[in-house]
Amino acid sequence: MRKIVSGLLIGLLFMGCAKQETTYTIQGEWEGGDGKVVYLKKDLGDKKYEILDSAIVVNGSFKMQKPLGDVDERILEINGSTNIVILDSIPIHVKCETVKKMNRGKEVESVKTEISGSVEQDIFKTMLLTQRDEMLVMLGFSFMGKAGEGNAAIQDSLGQMYLAVKAKTVRTIDSLVTNYPDCHATALIIDKFVIKNRGLAEIEKMYESLTPRIKNAYLGRKLKTSIDNLKKTSIGSVAPDFTLTAPDGKNVSLSDYRGKIVLLDFWASWCGPCLREVPNVKKVYDKFHGKGFEILSVSLDDKKDDWISAIERNDLDWGHVSSLKGWDCPVAKLYNVSGVPAMLLVDKEGKIVATKLRGDLLMEKVAEQFEE
Repeated sequence: MRKIVSGLLIGLLFMGCAKQETTYTIQGEWEGGDGKVVYLKKDLGDKKYEILDSAIVVNGSFKMQKPLGDVDERILEINGSTNIVILDSIPIHVKCETVKKMNRGKEVESVKTEISGSVEQDIFKTMLLTQRDEMLVMLGFSFMGKAGEGNAAIQDSLGQMYLAVKAKTVRTIDSLVTNYPDCHATALIIDKFVIKNRGLAEIEKMYESLTPRIKNAYLGRKLKTSIDNLKKTSIGSVAPDFTLTAPDGKNVSLSDYRGKIVLLDFWASWCGPCLREVPNVKKVYDKFHGKGFEILSVSLDDKKDDWISAIERNDLDWGHVSSLKGWDCPVAKLYNVSGVPAMLLVDKEGKIVATKLRGDLLMEKVAEQFEE
């Protein structure tokens, strides 16, 4: 009888554990926010979002609680402003404060938000603040750069400031990856901020430093997929074939250029750095085109008139294709393009021989392909 009772107890305990689900909890205080709605959203890309949860502020507080699923980044929308959080099983606390200030003679109301929770929140918040500082410096660089044209001292000062903030970003990333290998946020940081800026070997080393728990979790698996995709377009790999439409409506494939040295050039009519690179690209094209060098430019435009007008206005006398889907261009995604200009060199056999080409490096790498 005792054995039967013990067996029943174990069975009930097992059933209780089987039914138990990990939940997320988001709770907050917002004095003066009664009636407002706080949303939890998932970013679907291309400025599209899915509402996962919501809560109405009642008596100055709100709460959301549902089954968690995978630990992942989510957007907490408060009063129209977005706040990125790492949604995990540790309760997230949100403190909202309504702030009023004068703007052009009118009183404007905004909400100041403080978010706290697990170490995951702290890690990702550190990364986001570092990125914010970098963006502010780049904006300042853009505005002050125009005022400082022709002034070597100002240009040098701006350049030093930019290098300093970039170095700070590198140090922050390295420190977070080294010190928090067992955090989901670390895998996310590598995927969002490292892959587009560093070499494959360094990225793989960072991935290998993660614990098995994180590698097997959703963000770890997602990072592994990104690395595998990166390998497909790394130096030594055969450039993935694709077909897109030329300005005249005809289909053009990368494989049409097999037997030629091809510069695959991702650009857009609205991209200032792309257009500033044009004289250098023309110089390379004029020097080697007669020897079998070709350029296939893939535009990330979404308006055909803008695309064709830029080609004609800048005398870009080589091959052009586009999906006219902007950043949703399937070829840009295939080649992991996260910013333009982005150029890579493909040899006669279709293998990628150089990436991240600009300036003098472009001329150097193309010249190497024609050395006897």
